[in-house]
Amino acid sequence: MSFLSIDQSTSSTTVFIFNNDLKVINKISKKHEQFYTENGYIEHDADEIYNNLISIIKDLKKNLNKIPEFISITNQRETFVVFDRVTGKPLRKAIVWQCRRGQKLCNELSKEDRNIKLINSKTGLKLDTYFPASKLKWLFDNEEGIKNKVEKGDALFGTMDTYLLYRLTNGKEYSTDVTNASRTLLFNCNNLNWDDDLKKLFGLNKVKLPMVKESGSKFGKTNFEKIFDEEINIHGVIGDAQGSFFSTQCFNIADTRINLGTGSNILTNIGDNLKISHNALTTLSYVYQGNKMFAYECLNAFAGATISWLENNLKIINNPEESEKISLEIPDNGGVYLIPAFAGLSAPYWLPNAKAMYYGISAATNYKHLVRASLESVAYQIVVYLEYLQDSENINISKIIIEGGMSNNDFLIQLIANLTNKEIKIPLFADMSAYGSLLKGLLSSNILNDFEDLKKYAVETKSFFPTVDKKSYENFETWKEIIDKHYINI
Repeated sequence: MSFLSIDQSTSSTTVFIFNNDLKVINKISKKHEQFYTENGYIEHDADEIYNNLISIIKDLKKNLNKIPEFISITNQRETFVVFDRVTGKPLRKAIVWQCRRGQKLCNELSKEDRNIKLINSKTGLKLDTYFPASKLKWLFDNEEGIKNKVEKGDALFGTMDTYLLYRLTNGKEYSTDVTNASRTLLFNCNNLNWDDDLKKLFGLNKVKLPMVKESGSKFGKTNFEKIFDEEINIHGVIGDAQGSFFSTQCFNIADTRINLGTGSNILTNIGDNLKISHNALTTLSYVYQGNKMFAYECLNAFAGATISWLENNLKIINNPEESEKISLEIPDNGGVYLIPAFAGLSAPYWLPNAKAMYYGISAATNYKHLVRASLESVAYQIVVYLEYLQDSENINISKIIIEGGMSNNDFLIQLIANLTNKEIKIPLFADMSAYGSLLKGLLSSNILNDFEDLKKYAVETKSFFPTVDKKSYENFETWKEIIDKHYINI
């Protein structure tokens, strides 16, 4: 018995084959191009992404003796596509979660407190263009042909899961799961339905939206354009952050999972009530047999992206792995600090218009100080938010699991352990989002019976224990003072 899990992420599409023991026996990944427009907007070619997936499946098929038991999907959240109802092909490039093109509309709507309260109370999220609603309205206002086709029903809107499902099933499955739906600013997390008031707020009254299912549902079936002789059921669809949260089994209140990838994402279990926080998002983390579970969430668009910026823009490192090596070659940051507001500052600050800056550069500064300051800033963004949870939300975090591409940077993880004074656990399996969608699929296909069965498939971890690090804590305090002085109290 084998299982196939698709991870469609911000930078690439990866397909995993898991065996009966849930061990990876093969995987193939293909990157897709990132498009940056003159206006600073960020897009993906959704047709390229789909074709990459089909190409990967063709390659994997060569090493499969039997048809997989089922397929599961996890995906980059908030990125969306407008696609043709008949062919399923995109009408334009996908708009990526990092894109800020809807900021003007959000600024206008935020002038009225009732709009902010409406969104908070129904979605748990903030009025921010990070989420698709304002960017879809931007499309309607700036691309008349798109608006007309969508409102007539000739074109459909969907997050990446919806788009892939539609194409894989030849238009038979126009659906999404609750976690992806909950990220649109159009979905009511209290009653688990699309919300007419939210659609009206964004001027999207006439938009048809996909059927919403629990993540562990059946989402049609596919043969990947006849690559397989038989159609395979699709079980388990979940947004990538919720997928990794589920796979780390953060099922108790205050359990916290941190993903360090392109951006950083922090989810902290808060139980079954949609609580509203002033400085954190409230996320629908999963729904199981109608029972909702929520988490506080912190999002930062730049974590690994900060290190990629050093490589691609400043060209002072050759690859991300060098950031750790260089940081360990010097005793400290030389008094240099990076405020990584490349896309504003997220929780607990919520300064969407803030700009990034290096602070403390002197004649003695060299490129190594810039690298170390950049890596330290990734840790600082995380720790300042965890302090907020403890001080303002009275959440005593005991379990911290960090996964994602940057979790193999020992310098960074040890710094977080030292600053939080907490043990940090790192899963030895790196691809936790794909694993989460697989576990959801196993539950929905009745191969696993309940949450108790999940325990035997918990991923093995390694631990980082805190050490006394007075200097690093002093530097962290200085970093916060810089933000207070130059971003807040100005």
